[in-house]
Amino acid sequence: MSKKLKIIMQIEDENGETLIRQTSEREVPYIEEIEREGFRKAFHEIETAVIELRKETSDEIVSEYLEMVSEKKRKGSRA
Repeated sequence: MSKKLKIIMQIEDENGETLIRQTSEREVPYIEEIEREGFRKAFHEIETAVIELRKETSDEIVSEYLEMVSEKKRKGSRA
């Protein structure tokens, strides 16, 4: 019975309000899988999931943030 690893990143304004929130998740081994697969293999799966999710989540939130900033800049230059 695997468990879910969830990484949440958000960008907030100076008032603490969330401007952008990005969530990624993946299944990771739990006790039964660790016992069946062995600690090293299970640890590798968990470590890989963390690295990949962190990169995926940070890439997506930065892209979304830059798009938001660029859109606001375009609207501001038209005024």
